[in-house]
Amino acid sequence: MSTTPRLESSAQGKSQNIRTVMGHSPKVREAFDTMYATLWSHGAAPVDVKELIRLRNARVTGCGL
Repeated sequence: MSTTPRLESSAQGKSQNIRTVMGHSPKVREAFDTMYATLWSHGAAPVDVKELIRLRNARVTGCGL
């Protein structure tokens, strides 16, 4: 899995990341935001466990380096 976006940023002068790339399609960004909010606010795993999983995944994939 690559952490380098394959699309350009939708915001002039801003680097490529998930938010600026999804800006090309407001409908996609809205659907993602809804899904992500549901993921964090519902489910069997507590939020602190979800955060640990998110941090580990970022570390393993080199996200944010």
